[in-house]
Amino acid sequence: MEHGIFIFSFIVSIGLTAFGLMTAYRMKQRGNTSFASSLFYYDAFLAAFGFYSIWSFLGVKFLLNHVISSPETLLNVVAIFPFLGFPLLLVAWYLFIQLCFEVAGIKLKGYASMVYFSACMLIFFALGNYFKNQVVQDEAVHLPLLFRSFAVVNLLVVSLGSLLILLQKQNKHQALQKQVLVLLFFVPVLLATISLFMASSHWFVVILFVLFYFSHLAMPSAWLYFKADSSPAADGDCFMHFCEQFEISKREAEIIREICLGKSNQAIADSLFITVQTVKDHAHRIYTKTGVKNRIQLSNLVNKKLKPINGQINA
Repeated sequence: MEHGIFIFSFIVSIGLTAFGLMTAYRMKQRGNTSFASSLFYYDAFLAAFGFYSIWSFLGVKFLLNHVISSPETLLNVVAIFPFLGFPLLLVAWYLFIQLCFEVAGIKLKGYASMVYFSACMLIFFALGNYFKNQVVQDEAVHLPLLFRSFAVVNLLVVSLGSLLILLQKQNKHQALQKQVLVLLFFVPVLLATISLFMASSHWFVVILFVLFYFSHLAMPSAWLYFKADSSPAADGDCFMHFCEQFEISKREAEIIREICLGKSNQAIADSLFITVQTVKDHAHRIYTKTGVKNRIQLSNLVNKKLKPINGQINA
C-alpha cells in the first residue's frame, strides 16, 4: 500500500507541475501581465528542484535501500541530490522575490541580484564543505535537518514576498485580488513546512509535504490564468492587433510592454533573462517598424492604439 501511495503521489506531482507550467506559460504568451515571465520561470525552477532533489532522493533511496546495508552510507549517497539541486532552489527564490516586486509595482535594484547570488555562492560552498566533511568522517548527513532548513527558509521567502504584495497600497493590476494570490502562494508552503515537523510516520509526512509542495506550483498560476488574467482580455486583443499591424514579434511585444512600464534597459534585461545589448537591438527594430524615434513616442503610440482606461497598458 505504501508503494502504491508513493506512485500515486508521483503521478499527482507530475499532473500539478504540468498544469502549473502550462497555465503560467500561456499567461506569459498572452503577454498582458508584467510578472508572467517571472512566474513561469519561478514555477519551472521550483519544479526542477522538486523532481531532481525530492523525487530523485526518494526514488534512489527506495532502489538502494536493500542494496546498501549501512544507513549512514545510504544517506550520504542519496544526499547528493538535494545538494546538487540546491542552486535550482536558490534561483527559484530570487525569481519569487522578483515576481512579488513586479506584482507590487516596485523596481528591483540591479545590484540586488549581485548581492543575492554572491551570498548564495558562499552558502553553497559552505554546504558543500559540510557534505565533504561528513563523507570523509564516514558520518551520515543530517538530511531531515537539511530538508527542514530548506522548508523553513522557503516559508520565510514566501512570507516576505507575500507581505510585500499586501503592503503595497498602489494596485497596478486592477483585476488582481492580492489577498487571494497571497493565500494561494502562502498556504501550500505553510502546510508543506508544517508536515515536515509532524510527529507521524515517515512515509505519510513525505506524501503530505510532496503534495503541498507541488500544489504551490499549480494553484497560483491556475488562478491567475483563469480568474485574474481574464479581465484584461480586451486590451490584450487590442495589443495583439497592434503587434500584427506593425509585424511585431513575441519577444519584441514583451520589450514594448516593459518599455511602456517605464523600465530601464537593464531592468528589462533582468526581467526577460537577456542581455542589455539584446534589449537595445530589439528596441531599435521596434522603433524602425513603428516609425518612432524614442521610448516616449513608442509609449504614446501604444497608448493611442489601445486607449486603455488608465492611460497605459493594462499590465
